[in-house]
Amino acid sequence: MYGILVWPPADLEAFLLKLKAKHRVRGFGPPHLNLRQPFDWDYSEESLKRAVEGILRSYAPFRLRLGGWQAFPQGVVYLRAYGGSAFDKLHQGLEPLARPLKEIEGPSYIPHLTLALGLSPKKAQNLVGKLPLPERASFTVREVALVSDTATGGLREVAHFVLAK
Repeated sequence: MYGILVWPPADLEAFLLKLKAKHRVRGFGPPHLNLRQPFDWDYSEESLKRAVEGILRSYAPFRLRLGGWQAFPQGVVYLRAYGGSAFDKLHQGLEPLARPLKEIEGPSYIPHLTLALGLSPKKAQNLVGKLPLPERASFTVREVALVSDTATGGLREVAHFVLAK
């Protein structure tokens, strides 16, 4: 399985990791923001790198604003992110690359950084009410990572791309 994502700045990553440890929750891999949902790729990893690089070539850096804590009904607690039309265009540009593993792409996709997975809906809502907001209100997305999952449940960076249109 592959993903295309943004790593948060070091201070935001440290903030999220501290909250995970304090509340004894887990997400999938280190803190990140998916630019599209995870997907399978039937061809070589090198061809995937070239495909992603070709798509990203036409995108410039953009600002990502951080919102508040929210929960999906499935017991996922996340920090909402807003990238405006720049995020939407990039998300749409990456969609045709491959079918997502889950059908939650398109206009209903909510950009976010996951803090916790696998909670009951009630525990998720309780946790949302206890979480402080990060000191950082936004950051500029300048780089994108292509990752694959590992056998141990982590993420391995396959390639790194700089947005420089």
